[in-house]
Amino acid sequence: MNGFGSNLAIALYIIGIIAFLFNGGKNFIMLVISLELLLLSVGLLLVNLSYNLDDLVGSNLTLLILPLAGAESAVALALLVAFYPLRGSINLN
Repeated sequence: MNGFGSNLAIALYIIGIIAFLFNGGKNFIMLVISLELLLLSVGLLLVNLSYNLDDLVGSNLTLLILPLAGAESAVALALLVAFYPLRGSINLN
């Protein structure tokens, strides 16, 4: 697994983990963004691995992960729209 793509994917994954852990459950939008970053970095790593191994399984799996990431964002934003009028803020404290 050599190349720029795998290094970029690992760096994005680490940034997503750090953002998720150090958020502390305070900001709902930050949690959603960090989860989205985690899923997209896994997709990038699978595409890179698929290219390096000359196999289509990683690319096909990425085509399943990306709609999942989009659906996760849509559900999270729907929860945010429902949550905001009750509390008046997006903080989860």
